[in-house]
Amino acid sequence: MTAGRLDRRRTLVLAALVAAIGAAVLTAFLIHQAGPPPARAADHLDAPGLTPPPGGDGIGTDLTDIYAFQSPADASKTVLIMNVNGLTTADLANPPGPNRPFGTKVPLVHGDPNVSYNFRVDTNGDAVQDVNVQIRFGKPRADGVQQMRVKILGPDGEDIAFAGRTTGFGQPAVVNDGPRGIEAFAGRRDDPFFFNLIGFLNILDIGGKSFVGCGGPNSHPETDTFKGQNVSSIVLQLPSKLLEGGGDSNIGVWATTNVGTTQIDRMGRPAINTVFIPNNPFPPDRVVDGKPSKKTTFNHGQPSTDVANWTSEVVDTLQTTFSLNDAGGALGGTDDPSDDAAKINALAGVLLPDILTVDVSNPAGFLNGRKPSDDVIDAELGLVTEGFVTTDCVGSNDVAFPSTFPYLAAPHPTHP
Repeated sequence: MTAGRLDRRRTLVLAALVAAIGAAVLTAFLIHQAGPPPARAADHLDAPGLTPPPGGDGIGTDLTDIYAFQSPADASKTVLIMNVNGLTTADLANPPGPNRPFGTKVPLVHGDPNVSYNFRVDTNGDAVQDVNVQIRFGKPRADGVQQMRVKILGPDGEDIAFAGRTTGFGQPAVVNDGPRGIEAFAGRRDDPFFFNLIGFLNILDIGGKSFVGCGGPNSHPETDTFKGQNVSSIVLQLPSKLLEGGGDSNIGVWATTNVGTTQIDRMGRPAINTVFIPNNPFPPDRVVDGKPSKKTTFNHGQPSTDVANWTSEVVDTLQTTFSLNDAGGALGGTDDPSDDAAKINALAGVLLPDILTVDVSNPAGFLNGRKPSDDVIDAELGLVTEGFVTTDCVGSNDVAFPSTFPYLAAPHPTHP
């Protein structure tokens, strides 16, 4: 087995470590800062470079979550999902917030102002793009309908392109049929992320708002912070052969938003930037510690340089998260930290590069890729807290996921 393949299989086992804390910890930090910060989920509004100038159009170019999994309808196909236009603080108070279109052109940007949404695919384990699936949108009509164009550039130079349209606000889902059995959807959907954010923010308030101990005889009702929220989703179902190199079903996927040739945001696994890249909630990387933000630098970077550029940041954050369960710690942990250094170094070696790995021949979900229904929080809380917390008692989305394309629930109606 080559080094690249070995690294990807190691990553597959531990790829989701960060997901458990990534959905909430940055929010815990920002909620206590001055001003009304936007809400964060898996990767919501994670860098100042997302707003113009010099970057994107705010939440329209902000990636919230990405998913990659074998199609439940056809084992020879893969489903790719990218979500943008996530919730803001105002939406928390009055969900689901306004209807929002996809980005088209960004003002105040020099050169090419056109916005593109991209699924980047690595087929050989070197953390470099071999396949690119690009989606662009036209100017929205009053009902939210936008023309869309999908372009796939494969590893052998094959170029596939087709046009379609988005689903208008409040309209039934429009499925666009492309060549080679490709299906494409774009439009507003229910936010598929589910998590008790408030319980996490108050995790030390055991017996009160904390979700620690939930599910017991004296437990209190738990709530999904993202209940009733919407996102803008791009969903593609396409033959896996278009994403594979040399017939190998193991691929790596990440998403980017771009304005012209400038990369605005990127995401592979949930919350790598949110949790590990300064400024983040953990000393010595907080704003109050005087460390400058490096989040825009991370978003503008490439996975192929992640190990060299960001391993030290991952290590110093893991040192703090691992200490949460130390004997005598804030959570009343009992862990002996003598083996933490070895664990931290091992995890840092597999958390980077920031790529979501998936064997598209395998129908299993998380840790193999990610499906919308995967409870990534419960899957990883035990790892993050070394067994101290194992559930937030939110085990599913607020509405059921459909079993047919586009696999995401219809959006919640907006207020008149």
